[in-house]
Amino acid sequence: MLLLSMITAGVAYLYEFQHSQIETEVTLNQLLDTVSRTASIAAYSKNEQIAKDVLDGLLNNSVVQRAFISSYEGFSLERKKGKLPIGTSVFRELISPFDEHEVIGKILLHSSVEYNLEKAKKSAIFSIIISISLIFITTLIILWQVSRRISTPLSLVSGTLHAIKNTHKKYIPLLVHHEYDELGRLRNDINALLDTLEIQFNAEHTLREQVEDAEQRLRHIYNSSSAGLFLLDEYGNLLNYNSTLTSIINSSGQLNEKAVSTPIFFKNILSQQKSFLLLIEQALNSGNLESQDFPLADTDTRSSPRWVHCLLSKIIDSNGHAILEGVLFDVTERIHNEEAIKHEAYHDSLTGMLRRQPAKAQFESYIANNLPASASFLLMDLDGFKQINDTYGHLAGDKVLSIVAERLFQCVRSSDVVCRLGGDEFLIILVNSCDAAVKFHVAKKILKSIQQPISLTASTIVAVGISIGITDLELSNTLDFDMLIKDADEAMYKIKNNGKNNFLIKGETVEQGRSATR
Repeated sequence: MLLLSMITAGVAYLYEFQHSQIETEVTLNQLLDTVSRTASIAAYSKNEQIAKDVLDGLLNNSVVQRAFISSYEGFSLERKKGKLPIGTSVFRELISPFDEHEVIGKILLHSSVEYNLEKAKKSAIFSIIISISLIFITTLIILWQVSRRISTPLSLVSGTLHAIKNTHKKYIPLLVHHEYDELGRLRNDINALLDTLEIQFNAEHTLREQVEDAEQRLRHIYNSSSAGLFLLDEYGNLLNYNSTLTSIINSSGQLNEKAVSTPIFFKNILSQQKSFLLLIEQALNSGNLESQDFPLADTDTRSSPRWVHCLLSKIIDSNGHAILEGVLFDVTERIHNEEAIKHEAYHDSLTGMLRRQPAKAQFESYIANNLPASASFLLMDLDGFKQINDTYGHLAGDKVLSIVAERLFQCVRSSDVVCRLGGDEFLIILVNSCDAAVKFHVAKKILKSIQQPISLTASTIVAVGISIGITDLELSNTLDFDMLIKDADEAMYKIKNNGKNNFLIKGETVEQGRSATR
């Protein structure tokens, strides 16, 4: 019996150790199933905080000894408990949250050898005890079976089991005078089975608590994300969202049921509704990640609109239905910076006027959309500016140019093009205008305005004049921007060379031009 017990103990230990490794591997895979989605987000966004929360959550499980997350773009993070030997290892490739075919990294878990050994040891001891007990009871049963009737213990067992079923007892109590017979062995086996079932039940209960805890952590990560996350069905109905979404769209705390049930929830949020519907259609049809910037429909018209960047990707849910995963970022600062850079690139920093190339592009766009078109070019150069610049310095010259620009803006309509070509040379394009009376009126208004004194300081007052060359599409018989400037420039230099501070229309003599101003 001792030899049999030792053999049983050895076999039980090996079996339990292997079984423990299998269970450990299953547990590790289950944990990976739970956190792989969040780990993918952490690896994709290189967010160390999210990755740390995931790894710390895994290390709370007694099975996990070491956890490691890495991305193929250089991001990695590792957590481990102490310096105990490492046992079973499993890993899982991390898939991009936005492209199910893109592998972006991996997550690796190691179990503790001590955990497996201790578990195998306990199971082996338990198996030895059970084996010895069963062997001992079996021997006694064989000795007693000759003198005992079989039907009596079976009836007693049947009656006891029936009592357990009806009274909801947990175990079969000790039966007097039947401790070592068939009934006693059956009673021990049943109780052992009940013990095993209770252990499994407790293990499942513990695992369920761990899963609930993991879900709570994931929910916390989901809601604490810096991006607004949401799900839409194929019709645009809002299915789910995190709390960050309400912050980005400036919603009041929580979205009410009426808002959620709106066919297109974002229609009250985004200004460009048709563009958003088109983005949904593109994401559903292409199956790829689609993105676009949208202005929010803010009610405060006094402030600049807020902008968001929206990403949509199509996925198939467990029921086989197509849904859309969405991410929303606040990109107001980026959009405003881009607009500021664009404005600086298009406009002269001193005068606020358009530069030559943007003015040319605006004129050509007008021509393309307004045929037959009419427009007049007024090319201007200041008279006496160089003397002021040389006498009082560049700061004084800049002030004169700035004041001249303000006066030129006041002489034309907001739809007209006002451009600084360089130095003290300016261009005005009067769109939808080729009437000579209009050109005369604007030119005279400019002459009168520019000739007004300019105060540089309290004691320094200067004055400049302006020479203006004028042409239009009909006079120059062309739509070419550069040719029109050339024709206006020729008329302007005729004035420059014949008295200055006047205007001349292409094709006229200086004397005709002067008489036109009187």
